[in-house]
Amino acid sequence: MKQLVFLTRDGCVNTVTMRANLDDALKALGLHTDYQFIDADALKPSDARGGYGTPTVLYENRDLFGMDAPGVPHPSPT
Repeated sequence: MKQLVFLTRDGCVNTVTMRANLDDALKALGLHTDYQFIDADALKPSDARGGYGTPTVLYENRDLFGMDAPGVPHPSPT
């Protein structure tokens, strides 16, 4: 599932829970869990995905929960 992206960064306290929930949901739907796992800190500054809070799940470059895409440049994470 190349269009499904799990976006996180080191130290994100919710990553383990969110990833387990995503995997469980995909399995319940009979879908593969071969989505992309991306470290937001490794993205180029010009990549808008670095502006999302973490963890975030994107499908076809859209946030699953409806958050608007962040603009570039984006603020550093807090």
